[in-house]
Amino acid sequence: MKYLIFFLALATQSALAKERVISAGGTLTEIIYALDKQNSLVAVDQSSMYPQQATQLPQVGYYRDLAAEGVLSMHPTALLALEGAGREQALKQIEATGVKVIHYKKPTSVNELLELIKHLGSDLDANLKAQNLITKIKKSLPNKVKTQTHNALFLLSANERGLVAAGQETVPNLLFNYAGITNIAATHTGFKAINSEVLAVNQPDFLVAPAHVVQSLGGKQAFCKQPTLRLLKAAQECQLLVMDSLLSLGISPRIATAIQALHEYKTRL
Repeated sequence: MKYLIFFLALATQSALAKERVISAGGTLTEIIYALDKQNSLVAVDQSSMYPQQATQLPQVGYYRDLAAEGVLSMHPTALLALEGAGREQALKQIEATGVKVIHYKKPTSVNELLELIKHLGSDLDANLKAQNLITKIKKSLPNKVKTQTHNALFLLSANERGLVAAGQETVPNLLFNYAGITNIAATHTGFKAINSEVLAVNQPDFLVAPAHVVQSLGGKQAFCKQPTLRLLKAAQECQLLVMDSLLSLGISPRIATAIQALHEYKTRL
């Protein structure tokens, strides 16, 4: 009986070793690397920008708009899909070919991040490494600052069509809370348009924006000169923190790094 169990365990490990995995979602990819399970990856999606090694893998498009043809061309045995991955019809086509499609909830809190790591650790046969990573994250997290000393505004877009800011129940709002920063846009939930005239009255001490948004507008100075920001003193002085997109928009194992970036920026003002 002991020998049977031993050989079954070997067979399971062998099967896992032969998996050809595609990760659709930057948060998933980052955790896979943190668990040292990247050898199973054959491709990732365009949001998988960290670590640097992940960008060297073939890409199958953006996780929210996956095409069955692109995914299947990599001959995967499993597709790990973060919540919001799609299109739904494409996922059904992929699953119909025998590829395992495993769905994961997108974390919106620290506890949900830890649950996701635990879940991935179990699926990837890396339970011990998952537990070690969870312990490391818990130790690295600072206590939430009780006294909020600065006001800030996180902008997902700033162009001629207006401003879209992060309100409550968003990752930026969570990071602000940890760093002792009042979110000017906390009057709404999610990412929504915000009136620039209202902001002229409630002036933020500084602005925060994800790197890909700033780069798409031509860089930091070009972002600050957007006409929709002209009434904000923070934009006039270009008090803008440009954050790594995944750090600022997704909860990842580097959450403590994101909080620290905000804390360091506000203390320099």
